[in-house]
Amino acid sequence: MSLLKRPDFERGRLLLVDCDPRTLAQLEKSLQRLGITVLALSADRNDAIDDVFAAVVELEHFASPNLLQRVTQAGVPVIALTPHETLSQIQRAIELGATALLNKPITQGSVFTTLMMAIGLHERLDAYARTISGLQQRLDARPLLAQALARLMVEHRINERDAYERLRSVSMQLNRSIDQLCADLAADHSQQSGVYK
Repeated sequence: MSLLKRPDFERGRLLLVDCDPRTLAQLEKSLQRLGITVLALSADRNDAIDDVFAAVVELEHFASPNLLQRVTQAGVPVIALTPHETLSQIQRAIELGATALLNKPITQGSVFTTLMMAIGLHERLDAYARTISGLQQRLDARPLLAQALARLMVEHRINERDAYERLRSVSMQLNRSIDQLCADLAADHSQQSGVYK
């Protein structure tokens, strides 16, 4: 997501977790001006969080580990709220999975900026996680590729480069990835071997 593009605040809510009454009032005032609806929960309440697009957790009063776990599992970005930007508070925020830190005193500008940064960073981290997962899958498939190449080299008495080109050609013809073809070849050699001729 581009940081110039703001999320659809009208369709979701910002979750405020374990905020003291004064902080809650300040946040609600700033968020109302921004057109953001809030859901305030504390003490591990089990309310639905389906429409939550981000969560602000006040570190000094945090008492909702189960709620925060549900938030994290739902893929919702977390913002830690604290009056003191100390190393221990930053470490605690990181341990809780926060992608941004909101300092007091609370202003409309600081809330909006921190919210946008947290959402943008969370989306970027998700994209990196998907890329890493895809690369890990490709790495895990390398032994199957080596087996498929070896099998083609032996069966057709060709070198490795020609075996790979044959595999790549079939991949393009069938519009399937090389990894999928290698898995199919390993799973059912007798059925797949005719395809490579």
